Amino acid sequence: MIDMKLLFAAIAIALMTMLLSNFVMMLYVILFKLAEIESHLKNCHLVQSNSRNRGDGFWGRRYRLTLITAILRKRPSRLLLDDPRAIEDVRKLPAHLRRWIEIPYRMNACFLIGILALYGWAEFAGLV
Repeated sequence: MIDMKLLFAAIAIALMTMLLSNFVMMLYVILFKLAEIESHLKNCHLVQSNSRNRGDGFWGRRYRLTLITAILRKRPSRLLLDDPRAIEDVRKLPAHLRRWIEIPYRMNACFLIGILALYGWAEFAGLV
């Protein structure tokens, strides 16, 4: 039983470390990469208007990063159907910048699945 609790604690620590590193990575993207990403999306009205409306503070930049993430899905977004130039900008966004956006959100999804699996395992094994 002690070995199982130790394994549970090790997995929980690994997941929390992943969450912390992901937070640092997203902070880096917000502070240093967002301006470069937005420069490639000049024709996207949503990004440009939110850049003016929300300002250049932390929460405004965080909101724009979330908006860009929603826009960059694999299929054309409903947010862009009225704007063919914006769709073209999204298609032309360089892969190295696209990765800076997609990887942290995929890490968040893996973290959430891991936490749910860990919680289910703890409930099943009676650790909680």
